[in-house]
Formats: sequence, C-alpha cells, structure tokens
Amino acid sequence: MLKEISRYANYGGVANRRAFTDTDMDLYIWFKGGEPERFHLSYNKQSCTQSVSWNNESGFELNQPDLGEAIAILFGLLDSYAISSTSPMQLALQFLHASDPIEPWLADFIYARLLEHPGHNAAHVNQDRVLRSF
Repeated sequence: MLKEISRYANYGGVANRRAFTDTDMDLYIWFKGGEPERFHLSYNKQSCTQSVSWNNESGFELNQPDLGEAIAILFGLLDSYAISSTSPMQLALQFLHASDPIEPWLADFIYARLLEHPGHNAAHVNQDRVLRSF
C-alpha cells in the first residue's frame, strides 16, 4: 500500500506537491490550483525499476534514450533500452491495488491517466557495472 511520505508546503503554505511510496512504487504528484498538474510513477522497484511521467500540457513523456544513455549502453552500464513488459492495464491495476490510502478522487485521476498510457520504453540499469564505474 502506498503511504504518504510528506506534503511539501510551498507558495504561501499551500501544498503543491505530494509523495507516496511502498515497497514496489514511488509516486510524486505536483498540483496547480488544487488540481494535479503532473505526476511521476516509478514501479517494479523490487526487480527492474521503470517509470512513467505525465503532465497536463503534453500528456505522457515517452522515455527515449538520450546521448548519455546511449553512451551508457555502449559501455555496458545499461543492460538494454527495451519496451516495458508491464502493460498499461497491468500498471493501472497495480496502482489501483496500492492506492487505498490516497483520496479516491486523486487515485481515480491517476488510474484513468495510466489506462490512457500507450506503453513506453524503459532503461534497465546494470547496477553492478554502474557501481564498478565509480
């Protein structure tokens, strides 16, 4: 179950960010005028962490490898840059199962956005090689 980490008070004491976590997911939500403006959800933390980001203006940010990631792939720091094995429906259901502590209107909003997700690429980090590279 997702548990709220804290509410970040900014802009005259009005909470504009919230963060939730559990053993498999991290959720960060930004608000504008009391409405969700964007969110970032990391999932599969127990095995191969992946993430999805959404914002009100452009929708989902589909992860594309940048120059740094391309170099990391060449040096073996990233195992691959592959299509996520978690379907949008599976992710939405995983989120819904973990979202009990979140207000229903907010959980429903994020659940609905996750159902709209077209699928995405995700970088799979080779932790051993990353640690050896420092």
